[in-house]
Amino acid sequence: MMTKTNRASRRAVLLGFTAGLCSMVLPVSGAMAQDAVADFYSGKTITIYVGFGPGGGYDLYGRLAAEYLGQYIPGNPDVIVENMPGAGGRLAAQYLYAVAPQDGTALSVVVQSVAMDSATGAIPGNINAAEFNAVGRMTANYELGITWHDTGVETFEDTLTTPVAFASTGAGSASAFVPLMLNDLEGTQYNIIQGYEGVASARLALESGEVDAMMAGLAGLQSSNPEWLADGIVNVIWQLSTEPHPDFPEVPAIGQLGETEDEQAMFRLVAGAADIGRSLITTPGVPEDRIEALRAAFDAMAADPAFIEAAAQRNLDLDVLSGAQLQDVIDSQMNVSDAAVEMTRSYVLAQ
Repeated sequence: MMTKTNRASRRAVLLGFTAGLCSMVLPVSGAMAQDAVADFYSGKTITIYVGFGPGGGYDLYGRLAAEYLGQYIPGNPDVIVENMPGAGGRLAAQYLYAVAPQDGTALSVVVQSVAMDSATGAIPGNINAAEFNAVGRMTANYELGITWHDTGVETFEDTLTTPVAFASTGAGSASAFVPLMLNDLEGTQYNIIQGYEGVASARLALESGEVDAMMAGLAGLQSSNPEWLADGIVNVIWQLSTEPHPDFPEVPAIGQLGETEDEQAMFRLVAGAADIGRSLITTPGVPEDRIEALRAAFDAMAADPAFIEAAAQRNLDLDVLSGAQLQDVIDSQMNVSDAAVEMTRSYVLAQ
């Protein structure tokens, strides 16, 4: 008969033997997974879809990532950028969700309002942003409302009394519904001019005097036209963020506006897009080992001194979040009250 002591000793031996096996098997399994990912990506091309035209902040960050990401993905696939402008960046998000290959070869520098757009149903096709797989954030992004220096409109308060022609990149884009919200709830006087294909075309309209104001991402502006801010060529009249950027402490942050609780919640929902900023995501349905590989590749890229130096040379800020952290940001932004969602929807879908 086996005594309790003998049984305990035998169990300890078995547990130790099992742990030893695990310590040998797990690295082999990890290597096998790595090999499977490398086999899949070898010889393939990853496409980073950008939902706006060339020259804007989304495009600049997409092209920066395309230069460096592939070398850190097992199998070293080529990485290219494809611009897919339309519907304020939502066309690319819809394509990524419903049409693109669901295998880890389709990525996007997703429109930063993707969580809000998903919660409100602004993206056609009943998209659930939480089902996208986050790869990582390159930077947070403050969208700025700016006016040209000779318009006579220098502050947010000026827009309460002076009509302002405001360039919009399309119905449903933040450059359309944010000015509309401000007109209705804060009393501004924006005349929203739609039809500009992207930030670059809106920028040309602003320079030529065709419009008085536009919305531009701080990161893209610092890269493409740094003198606009440094030399006072444009005035920053508001910022689409939950709190002011350190460079513009006195400029109103949209996320701090609103009179009623519901208005305040709506403005926070809209302004929260800054926290997603310029982020890489991939489609739903990607095998877990490829998601892990893409996230690890992003982390390695973000730590690469050459990548950091390239960003600095192009005046592109870096404010990195890992894929897991970015996933939490997207999920939390979708966890908002029904009242705030309905109020936001009435603006986003009304155009």
